[in-house]
Amino acid sequence: MDTNAADRSPEARLAALEVGLAALTERLASLTAQVQQHQESLGLVADVARYTPLLHHLAAGRFDDADAETAKVLFDSINTTLESVTPEEIAAFPIGPLRIINQLWQSHSDGKFGFSVQEKLYRSLGGTLDTLIAQDSRLYLAFCERVGWRHDGQLTDPEASDDPHAMPEGALPRRCWFSSYGMKITNLLMARLISAGLGD
Repeated sequence: MDTNAADRSPEARLAALEVGLAALTERLASLTAQVQQHQESLGLVADVARYTPLLHHLAAGRFDDADAETAKVLFDSINTTLESVTPEEIAAFPIGPLRIINQLWQSHSDGKFGFSVQEKLYRSLGGTLDTLIAQDSRLYLAFCERVGWRHDGQLTDPEASDDPHAMPEGALPRRCWFSSYGMKITNLLMARLISAGLGD
């Protein structure tokens, strides 16, 4: 005997609805996963386009151009510029772009340059998150001297040079460290590197 839905018991109808709901939930999870995969793929395409000029400069040994491009890419990733970035934006800087840029510098300088090198050098001088919070100027100046950013007691402008042998370890990237906020931005950026564990 053929029974339609209206003739079923409430329990049978509830069981049928639960089966249908489970099937819809499974389908939704599958579609959500597909959407996430597509978003990640699109993100990768955008990242490739974003970092391609930096990659080309580094691969060609144009370290001065790569330094300028690093600052541009870094601050583009948070929709600002070196000139207008705020301490709050640096404090919340996403780790992803820092990791990618660091890897590109590391790969094209035989490990001599990059954020992870700079972080290790800062820590080798006794730098910690606590010294950054305290804005230890003595340590800041010692770091600048160690990476060649300070000569004769003065911070120097970035010198255009594509000879990595003429530069100290950790000298690059450089331009992204200096803004109108001075040491505060440097400390906040270094704190992001330490919290990300780039030098580990």
